Amino acid sequence: MHTYRPWHQETPIQRTERFGEWYDRYTDEFEGEPTTVTVHEIWEQYGGPEEGGWTYQCGYPIETVCVFSRPQAIRVLHELHEKYNAEEYEEQTFDICLSNKIAKWYPDRRPHYE
Repeated sequence: MHTYRPWHQETPIQRTERFGEWYDRYTDEFEGEPTTVTVHEIWEQYGGPEEGGWTYQCGYPIETVCVFSRPQAIRVLHELHEKYNAEEYEEQTFDICLSNKIAKWYPDRRPHYE
């Protein structure tokens, strides 16, 4: 679950509601509670010239935070979004997600055009 909405356009209450919805959607879709929140720095990588050129998303693992409850996960999501939306990171793009795994490089193999 990703966020692309500008952080500064939401109130803390709206963020809490959105993060709660993320958590609930995660438990519905994956039939279990998330145990981590992962952070990746992401960028688009050129894939090839086919059909006018194509790109794919790459992610570099930044951090993994273990979570043990819904309230803690929401608090950690607030903290990480606050941290990575700071001015010092404005030139970078981050993907902050609920997960059951540690943050790893992705993709693990370069995709190819078919």
